[in-house]
Amino acid sequence: MKGYLVLTVASFLYGGNVVAARVISSQVPPVALAAFRGLLGLVVLMLLARRQLVKSPRLCFRDLLLLALMGFFGFTVAYTSFLWGMQRSSATNAAIIIATIPAVTNALLAIGWHLKPSRYQVLGIGASFFGLLVVFSGGSLARLLALNLSLGDVALLVNVLAVALFTIMVQEAVARFSSQVSSVYALMFGTAMLVPLGVWEVITQGWHLAWQGWLILLYMGGVVSGFTVFLHFEGISCIGSGRASIFNNLTPVFSIILAVWLLGERLTIYHWVGFGLVLGGIALSLGRGHFGLYTAHTKTNNEQ
Repeated sequence: MKGYLVLTVASFLYGGNVVAARVISSQVPPVALAAFRGLLGLVVLMLLARRQLVKSPRLCFRDLLLLALMGFFGFTVAYTSFLWGMQRSSATNAAIIIATIPAVTNALLAIGWHLKPSRYQVLGIGASFFGLLVVFSGGSLARLLALNLSLGDVALLVNVLAVALFTIMVQEAVARFSSQVSSVYALMFGTAMLVPLGVWEVITQGWHLAWQGWLILLYMGGVVSGFTVFLHFEGISCIGSGRASIFNNLTPVFSIILAVWLLGERLTIYHWVGFGLVLGGIALSLGRGHFGLYTAHTKTNNEQ
């Protein structure tokens, strides 16, 4: 029971991150915001994972390279593209696009790692991508054919690709380190890459954030990037990564509910159709076995 409760809370907090980003992303420069979020999350996660860090084996050059690449894709690229996209897209669109991470991960594994998917996984990937096209087009075939796509939605797709690559690399990292240790080092490398450009953004564009914005930033950094990641791994340790992966599907549901409730966003027919296709695709992929695909122990933010 503890594991199910912990993972439900974690999914809710991840879902709130999409709404929080929608509110704050237009107020401060995206890279500076991503860097500050990473620093806050790193402090919290290091405190919570200190025992695992002490027990972890020494790092060799190959380990450092892998963790640095994880940091680049999973945090530097993912955080920046997420916040840049949230400046130009709705929280509802973001929730549906981000929900395609399992399908994109499976597709990359099939293309780049030659892991043959099952018939159900192929159908799941296809359904999820079709749902993504529905959201991208806004329900308009003419808009899709003209490639008249929202730059915000495209940035969120970059976020999905970055998180999918990060997910695949984490599966190699956790063979040597625990998920918490891998996340700490990856977040450290990713944040280190964000800080120089973030400082430049603050110097050139300024940093104007009211006290309400600081509370949102503390939530995105300390709560989501730090505490929620720790909660997620605690839940996995209780019920295992296979069962825990099902809870990832709650995150976009919570995101959409919160976006409608707190931001007043409206769900149109194409949102319902796209979201239904994405969730149906996930159900197909999860229902008939895995081939080394997206699992809960590799998730860090959503990401977000």
